[in-house]
Amino acid sequence: MIDYSEYLEGYRDAQAYDAEEGGYDADYPLTEQWARSLGGPLLDLACGTGTMAIRMAEQGFQVTGVDIIPEMIEWASQKALSQRVSIEWVVADARTFHLQKQFPFIYMLGNAFQHFLTRADQEALLARVREHLHPQGCFLFGTRHPSPRNLFEARYAEPQKYTMPDGRHYVVAEHQEYDPITQIQHYTFLNQWLHPDGQQEEKTLRSALRYVFPQEMEALLFYNGFETRSCYGSWQQEPLTSTSRYMIYVCQRRV
Repeated sequence: MIDYSEYLEGYRDAQAYDAEEGGYDADYPLTEQWARSLGGPLLDLACGTGTMAIRMAEQGFQVTGVDIIPEMIEWASQKALSQRVSIEWVVADARTFHLQKQFPFIYMLGNAFQHFLTRADQEALLARVREHLHPQGCFLFGTRHPSPRNLFEARYAEPQKYTMPDGRHYVVAEHQEYDPITQIQHYTFLNQWLHPDGQQEEKTLRSALRYVFPQEMEALLFYNGFETRSCYGSWQQEPLTSTSRYMIYVCQRRV
């Protein structure tokens, strides 16, 4: 399996991640809908800074959050404590973890599926999901649709600027390049931090995202023991079309 440490360095500043992504909530209604339909306990896989896990816990669900980045889990734990919710946090690789229990509902959000860059890694992830999924349970996950818009158009024309809770100003500029053979989008980020005391810090980071095409995804799920219950092209449950930005799947173990 690939050592992803280089590609995950950009996630170690958990506060910067929340500054960029913390306000996103389009995935909340559908996730809550399935959680209420299936019941808890819930497994939040690649939970990041715990945004969804905390929301689910606030709704009364018992939640376990798993992520490979210790800094993400540490920040998530602090947030949960400040909001007075109890969540089981686990630092673990989604390809190799074993919790010795099963869940009626497992979800993986934030397009985290794209960080599994090879078929072997995708299959290792799906094997762990199948191991931890109740026989009548469901797995919800989303990934970006490999449309020309996602593959070839830059997300941001200009550097993005953020202010973080600790007072730092954070600026990030990005460059992307798609490899059609590996189906991997390679990103280079120039990150700059301006501290309240005037100190400046700059770092170049890299990341990579694997794109999976719809027919490929159907085969991947089928041959790894899953069947699809629902497939959407948006978090508003629109059908998947050639212009959809996302591919969102709800699947269950195939008997």
